[in-house]
Amino acid sequence: MVDPIRYEFESRSLLNEMPQFATTVAHGFDVLRCFTASTPVLGNKEIADALGFSRPTVSRLTFTLVSLGYLSRDEKTQKYCLGPALLSLSYPFLANLSIRWMAEHDLVELSQFASGPVSIGMRDRLQVVYVETVHDKGYNGAKPDIGSTRPLLRTAMGHALLFGHSEAERHRLLGLLADESPEEVEASKRSLDQSFEQISRAGFCVSYGSWRSDLIGIAAPVNYRVGASPLGINITVPAAGADLAWVNETLGPRLSFLVRNLEQRLGVGEP
Repeated sequence: MVDPIRYEFESRSLLNEMPQFATTVAHGFDVLRCFTASTPVLGNKEIADALGFSRPTVSRLTFTLVSLGYLSRDEKTQKYCLGPALLSLSYPFLANLSIRWMAEHDLVELSQFASGPVSIGMRDRLQVVYVETVHDKGYNGAKPDIGSTRPLLRTAMGHALLFGHSEAERHRLLGLLADESPEEVEASKRSLDQSFEQISRAGFCVSYGSWRSDLIGIAAPVNYRVGASPLGINITVPAAGADLAWVNETLGPRLSFLVRNLEQRLGVGEP
């Protein structure tokens, strides 16, 4: 049986030896990944330092990416930011996620009921990425947006997504996470076990400030995959003054019911 995430985490050294692997294309994506919410503007030197590439190599890559619209260049500063072509590239992916429009009404209702954002997420390599978010009018300190990322090990959404993988896939993912941060994996074992037990029993799990001390996350796995990743849905509420009984006895079960209903409409749930 083929491992569905076999090539996703192959080391670059192994990939470079494969004749099918286009190194220049990979380097272009390496450049794009340097831009984050905290580093939205970068120059060639900063990119070269971050990637260990030569300045001439980075200059050729950024010139190409600007020419194709994936980077924009500021003539005054000679620095770059991500370009609008990336949005055009990602739109077909989002447009074909039928779960986004199928769940829209339910997400809005739950967001209004919880007075907080409700999001759909999936795994992007070793992190959570949001593919849909609905916000209540009130601001509760959490404003996840489409494309924003969260850690797998310290969020309810991350735990729900890990639960949705097969045991073999989960073992491999945890091994890769341990390679990156063995201390974090060790520190997360107890909370991960508790989340898995809660999901098995109640259909959802709760994270009490593991990622941000001011927030509580409630998440449930969805029995539906996009590529190699299952999906999850979460709610975020403020930790201050939170009624934990309401979170566990009302909000979590309501999320679980939403997911089971959605799975039936997607044709992957039990009748």
